[in-house]
Amino acid sequence: MSVVELHLSGIFGFLTVIISWLYGGITLYKYIKTKEKILFYFFLAIIFTMSPWYPSGLGYIYWVITGQEIAYPFYVLIGTVTVPIALLSWLQIYMPALHEKYKRVVTWIVFCFSIVFYIYIFYFLFFASGAPVVNLIGIKESAIDIDYKGLALGFLAFSLLISTITGNDFAIASLKEKDNPLIVWKGRFLLLSFNLFAIGAIGDGFIPLSPATLIIFRTLMMLSSTFYYIGFILPGWVKHLLKLE
Repeated sequence: MSVVELHLSGIFGFLTVIISWLYGGITLYKYIKTKEKILFYFFLAIIFTMSPWYPSGLGYIYWVITGQEIAYPFYVLIGTVTVPIALLSWLQIYMPALHEKYKRVVTWIVFCFSIVFYIYIFYFLFFASGAPVVNLIGIKESAIDIDYKGLALGFLAFSLLISTITGNDFAIASLKEKDNPLIVWKGRFLLLSFNLFAIGAIGDGFIPLSPATLIIFRTLMMLSSTFYYIGFILPGWVKHLLKLE
């Protein structure tokens, strides 16, 4: 990775993280005011969905300030351990809304898979012979970027697949509420969000990046967070613009 690409990756990674935290902070404030549990689940979902980009964004700031890389174990942990929390939190929103009957079963399946994921990460990071076993976790490509391997990559792909499928299902169900324009607009924004996230994540994680494509895919991630927040919360200023008030 060239110096230019490293700086672009770090800057856009940091912006991606900060934007998700901004919307998460607003949502947390709303939860504290209203005590609506669904808002707390959304808060966890929106801030931790972007956690695979924490090492890139936060690692860049650390590297710029200190001139050093974040220690490998910490790098891996901040980018992986909250991904199951994001997925499980989203499912606590999705399943009761559309598939209440299967909520417990699906939640337990994902929870058990998450436990296996945690055991795998911690074992090969701290306890296996020669730990950390980077070939089974992820190989650092630069001071701030990593190419995940093994079950680490598998679980991230699994989370992306599940969130994309269920997110589209949720959005399409909202689009069918023709008698409620507010819900329809929420569905439109959510449809954009989940698909932009899928495109951005796949492009960022699986396609060799040039400076131009890096900017494009990270911008899609930022737009995804924005549409995710708008689609779920639909703040007053958006209602006003859409003449829904």
